[in-house]
Amino acid sequence: MAEIVLDVKNLKVNFRNEGKEYTVVNNISFHIRKGETLGLVGESGCGKSITSLSIMGLVPSPPGRIVEGEIRYNGANLLALKEKDWNKIRGNEISMIFQEPMTSLTPVFTIGRQLDEVIRLHTNLSKKQAKARSIEMLKRVGISRAEQIYASYPHELSGGMRQRVMIAIGLACDPGLLIADEPTTALDVTIQAQILDLMKSLKAKTQTAILFITHDLGVVAEMCDRVMVMYAGEIVEEADVDALFHNPKHPYTRGLLQSIPKIEEKRRRLYSISGQVPAPGSIARGCRFRDRCPSVMERCAKEAPELFSIEEKHACRCWLHAE
Repeated sequence: MAEIVLDVKNLKVNFRNEGKEYTVVNNISFHIRKGETLGLVGESGCGKSITSLSIMGLVPSPPGRIVEGEIRYNGANLLALKEKDWNKIRGNEISMIFQEPMTSLTPVFTIGRQLDEVIRLHTNLSKKQAKARSIEMLKRVGISRAEQIYASYPHELSGGMRQRVMIAIGLACDPGLLIADEPTTALDVTIQAQILDLMKSLKAKTQTAILFITHDLGVVAEMCDRVMVMYAGEIVEEADVDALFHNPKHPYTRGLLQSIPKIEEKRRRLYSISGQVPAPGSIARGCRFRDRCPSVMERCAKEAPELFSIEEKHACRCWLHAE
């Protein structure tokens, strides 16, 4: 078994709004091994991005704060670090690709300047060496006119090209962990496939651990080794990708899989899960999915289920699997 790169234990994140504090990520635990891609899936508002920002030490404070838990990277607890120590790790040991590159790249600086800045900040390379490294990274992510793109501004590039640049920046310092927060959401299907193929080939070469955050289960099937399904700030199911797709246990996971359009089926309307994700703090007790669940029981309103272990490497937070 490969070594564990990231180990998150009982992470709890609260946000304050209008004088009240709400839990948006509730006691989640997971790990990622070297060379592994872990998918984090769920609807908008379920806590995926807050989880990633917690790992990066970027939870906005105020209004947010990490209340409990540990985030260990190669054995060291990141939550115990001071800001100057974070600056050595963020962008170097742990990198992040955001879902909208146009808001992540600085519009008034060239692509080359932004790549050089990351490289020179975390290495001892000279200006000339950093430029050579930047151009090498642009070529590595499949940009053929690397020298020309190096001198270009973000608005001069297409969406797919900007996303390739973001991946180049994320991988510039050979990080041990890469967090990809819906990196293909704004791209068309053809460019999306190219970006996914690129990330897979780069991971195979560098053995970087990847936390891949998405709401697209098709992307999960293509990219991930294991997957966690998140709902209302909690992990509701965790399994290997094959097990999750062929034998989903949680009613929410089943609903997500039923919502995927299938070529062989002709339907007038696609299946959808009724209702919406509850607002933080709106459910005081019981299962958070009960108001939308087709298998709801009396017990679901009274007691919150644990994350039950069903089989090896497969767990589910549902009273249907309590035994």
